[in-house]
Amino acid sequence: MAEDGASEISEWYRGKNVFITGGSGFLGKVLLEKLLRTCPVRRIYLLMRPKRGVEVNQRLDDIFNYKGADLADPLSNIRGGRTNESTLFDGIKKTQPEVIQKVFAVRGDITMEGLGISDEDEARLVEEVNIVFHAAATINFQEPMRVAVNMNMLGTKRVVSLAKKMKNLQSLVYVSTAYSNCHLPEVYEELYPAPIDPSRLIQLTEWLDDDLLETLTPKLVQPRPNTYTYTKALAEHLLVTDGARLPISIVRPSIVCGSWREPMPGWVDNLFAFTGLLVGMSKGVLRSLYIKPGITLDFIPVDFPINLMIVSAWNTAAGRYKPSSVPIFCCSTGTQKPLTSDDLAIHLEKSVRAFPFNSPLWYPDGSAKTNKFMHQLHINLVNILPAHLADTIMRMIGKKPIAVNLCNKMVKAVGALEYFMLRDWVFHNTRSQCLWDTLSPTDQEIYHFDIDSLDWGAYIETYQKGCKQYIMKEELKDLPKARRNMRKMHFFHRLVQLIMMYGVWCLLASESATHCYSVFFRGAAKMLSLPVLAAAEEFDGEGVELPDGVEVDDVAGMDAVL
Repeated sequence: MAEDGASEISEWYRGKNVFITGGSGFLGKVLLEKLLRTCPVRRIYLLMRPKRGVEVNQRLDDIFNYKGADLADPLSNIRGGRTNESTLFDGIKKTQPEVIQKVFAVRGDITMEGLGISDEDEARLVEEVNIVFHAAATINFQEPMRVAVNMNMLGTKRVVSLAKKMKNLQSLVYVSTAYSNCHLPEVYEELYPAPIDPSRLIQLTEWLDDDLLETLTPKLVQPRPNTYTYTKALAEHLLVTDGARLPISIVRPSIVCGSWREPMPGWVDNLFAFTGLLVGMSKGVLRSLYIKPGITLDFIPVDFPINLMIVSAWNTAAGRYKPSSVPIFCCSTGTQKPLTSDDLAIHLEKSVRAFPFNSPLWYPDGSAKTNKFMHQLHINLVNILPAHLADTIMRMIGKKPIAVNLCNKMVKAVGALEYFMLRDWVFHNTRSQCLWDTLSPTDQEIYHFDIDSLDWGAYIETYQKGCKQYIMKEELKDLPKARRNMRKMHFFHRLVQLIMMYGVWCLLASESATHCYSVFFRGAAKMLSLPVLAAAEEFDGEGVELPDGVEVDDVAGMDAVL
């Protein structure tokens, strides 16, 4: 036990060696920063692979040090190629720069046998590592089955194989997703039956060619929407069966978004999930969203699952809270602090206009659609058609066309989220709340994951500012100018709307349009009228042969009544 006022969890981490997969990703970087700042660990090993010709040690330096704009990122064109220093580790570099020396890159690859690590590195990990955080995965919803299986399932199998060799392992935390069982409207913190024997699916990816495997994929994943949720569910089973004797725990976050408090408010470094939608709306590019009104959207700030991961690793070894089955902890907001789509729209309208981007392409005045046809019509008219026009102009002036490519990526990304925007889920997090209740006040302060404390209005505002600062690389000191520009764009937007309305009115009120309407409605009325009425309309008293037994007065009388 730690002394009064001291952190029991921090003390448990003292002198420990940690191994992290996915350490260069969004979750991994926040986890790394939190461990360095609050846990006196001995060493942290990050599994990293060379990327675009950059070796792992250089990639590790890039995480901590100066980084230029990513020229492979389409948004770098919008940002004007500006650069910005990575602010994630600024606090650590100022207060305790020596802890960065505790981090070591291990050259390897989650998709390779034996994780692609050398014999020397494996021997070091086997001897030294006490805690494993397995966060590496592909989160691409459209990933081919073979790729998803290799990364999410076989990657987990390889990590478990290495963990079995570790002589001093005390905890292995696997990062899954709350949507691994999204075919169920209500999900508890338990291991559900596997949709298929994981080994059988692995065999299918080894035996079948790409075309046949992709043909079978929709039938395999049904009723789940994609390969991501399907393979993450199976990875849980691989972890439990292959790692039956290992000290494991599973953390299931919902839709991970920018930070609330740590490492700094609103921090985010990617366009995945809702961040991409928020940036698209703020830039005035995304102007229509197909969504079910009133549904609960389960967003979770990234610092919540990170703190839960650190605490669950400690709990596995300390045994403070012992679930009756596999220790699975859901990190979600829907049951404690529900955020409905209607509430989100209100928060976004305030935050996007209170903290506008410096150079939006259009005034952010999009809307939610409940009708898919109207949504598709809006996308085609407002996004796809202008993109083609823009690329045509770019070709005419001798520049590279990029608008259609960017537009198609946006439409594809929005389409991938459609399944999650049209359904409600209840993700129970009872175990996470029980684990929270076991913490001391000091640890609750340091490793905060209490959902009840979340204020959605304040968080969405913080999230918007974070996108402005860390995605668009814009300074908050430029806000007065950005707001003035937003007011000008609002005026121009309304002016264009008025001009378009006037144009439509002129078209509808023109003499030719009026004649067309007259012909159309007269024709429609004639087609819809009853035969007797048509006869009465054409009857002039002469030359008309009536049916037997029907007099002229009878027809005239019927016409008068109708």
